[in-house]
Amino acid sequence: MTAGEYFALLNVLPVCGLRELTHDEPFIVIAPHPDDESLGVGGLIALARSQGQRVSVVLLTDGSKSHPNSKKYPHDRLVSIRRSELAAAGQILGLPPGSLLELGFPDAAAPTNGPELEKALDAVADLVAVSGARSAFVTWRHDPHCDHQAAAHLGLKLRARTPTLELWFYPIWGLHLASSEILPAPPPEGFRLAIDGVLTQKRAAIAAHISQMTDLIDDDPDGFRFTPEALAPFLGPYEYYIQAPYQ
Repeated sequence: MTAGEYFALLNVLPVCGLRELTHDEPFIVIAPHPDDESLGVGGLIALARSQGQRVSVVLLTDGSKSHPNSKKYPHDRLVSIRRSELAAAGQILGLPPGSLLELGFPDAAAPTNGPELEKALDAVADLVAVSGARSAFVTWRHDPHCDHQAAAHLGLKLRARTPTLELWFYPIWGLHLASSEILPAPPPEGFRLAIDGVLTQKRAAIAAHISQMTDLIDDDPDGFRFTPEALAPFLGPYEYYIQAPYQ
């Protein structure tokens, strides 16, 4: 099916509330970069924290490639600001200190095999066990970005190790696929989560990632910044959760 057909189906998935998606149980979010947690699941996190649910965020990479040529924000300073932005966004969404597990891979270099992946998998599996997480939310495996696909791969490996864990994909860059692109995917099964009540929080958390949303870093012509068009799919009253198939 084409991406256009796929997302037409995504837009008519059943609308659900928090309980239907998380069963009022702890869960983890796997984010490839600082900002994906707010863009893709900010509403889910805010809703869960308002009910006192335990939420843990796993950050795959350091985000250091968003402005690779900046002199004002060389590697270490860029990593630091992106970490501080994530902390600010988490506070807005209601995450308490100690909710973040940083895996620390370089941006655009998250592993999909080998000992580094196994070590990361061990760390996330330990977090699932300690937190009592019943479900995990990770970027969609058809997102056109290597780190997003690596995160999805990690999620699938995690679920294979812990078969009782419910696994859900959330799309980020996949939402911008050309409508004519062919997707090697079955029709989506899942939910649209209604986030009207926490939409202001979610938008504030997104805005907290100022290095990605503004011209704060203005000395790298190749640096990344969200355009209004790229940001638009994440500012609406629903978030999209696709049930990950068992392989």
